[in-house]
Amino acid sequence: MHSVKVEETSAVNHPFLQERLEKGKQPGTREFVAFTNGVEAGILIFEHSPNFSLGLVYEIYVLKKFRGNGVANLLLSHAEAVALDSSCKALRLLARSLDQDFINDESLMSWYGRKGFNQDDNDPGWMQKSLASVLTFDEAATDAGR
Repeated sequence: MHSVKVEETSAVNHPFLQERLEKGKQPGTREFVAFTNGVEAGILIFEHSPNFSLGLVYEIYVLKKFRGNGVANLLLSHAEAVALDSSCKALRLLARSLDQDFINDESLMSWYGRKGFNQDDNDPGWMQKSLASVLTFDEAATDAGR
């Protein structure tokens, strides 16, 4: 399983994932697709807000037949890595389920909570994770060499 950057939505073959990307793509976003054994399994839409040193996850979506196999974990980890590479201090998202039959919003917020995200008491549904305590590989290597 791996994720790759998608330059254009036409690079995604699965019709539903292509539709999700077309709806979510905005100026400044970066789109990624996760593959399981070479098959498109899910997407990530991410934006870096440099004025606030903030990474924004607009969407993580995993196709039904790939759910429960770690694809969402992979995409969320990839969002964190991209945010760190972009010098973001935090990662923010709106926890809302796109498939209420599979997972409701409360359960989704609980899942993000287990991944280190905290609820924003002033903005219902929004969650944030501090990345300040997370070192990138290069930073860890630099620190180890000191």
